Amino acid sequence: MNAITCPANLWARLCAVAVLAPLTLLGALNDEMVNQLKLTSYTEPNFPGSARLEGIPDGIVTLAISRDAAGVPGDILVIDATDHRFGEAAVEAARQWRFAAVPPGTDLPATLVRIGFRLSGVVFVNSFSTGLAGLDGSTVARKLREPVEVPELQSLPDAPKALNQPMPAYPATLTGKAIEGTAKVRFFIDQEGRVRLPQVSEATAPEFAEAALAAVTQWRYEPPRKGMRRIVVAENWSFKFAANN
Repeated sequence: MNAITCPANLWARLCAVAVLAPLTLLGALNDEMVNQLKLTSYTEPNFPGSARLEGIPDGIVTLAISRDAAGVPGDILVIDATDHRFGEAAVEAARQWRFAAVPPGTDLPATLVRIGFRLSGVVFVNSFSTGLAGLDGSTVARKLREPVEVPELQSLPDAPKALNQPMPAYPATLTGKAIEGTAKVRFFIDQEGRVRLPQVSEATAPEFAEAALAAVTQWRYEPPRKGMRRIVVAENWSFKFAANN
């Protein structure tokens, strides 16, 4: 499979990309990001003090964030980071964010956000924004303009093996009704081989969606790697339910 590229494919609606800008643009661009991500409460990440002392001038982090209907962030996964300290700072700030509330039961796919750190400040811009005038030409700024890519599990030369992979059980509430159906689940596998941010992309009944999620959240893989480096990958599964399975 090919890598996930935002916003060119199915995950276009999930993506937000941050870019670096001169200090004079920080306020306006951050306000734009807050509006486009529909944040009701926003905390800006702090530049890590230890990185500052070491003379590191900037950094990049990509996050995947789940949230509940009330707008409270749930699982926050660091997709990649130029330094683990920037990842920690980004997660700490994102935990304090609050998204606009939605009706219970609303489909809430994970939100991908790319964050640019620089000693002069941090700024976020939604990938669909056209307000990019005045951006500098630094290497980090150019990198942040690139699409977010998450490799698919099967695209790796040495795809990690599943260590624990129980299949979904037929929902007990449907026993005796002879109902068949399907469910499709999309999820990330983090650097430790754990399933993160699973979501049902399609299901013929809520019971099948719940059964598929209950199984997938127990799965564990070998750590995904690109060369010697551990990475995050994406995976999707389709399950078919029959009354006799």
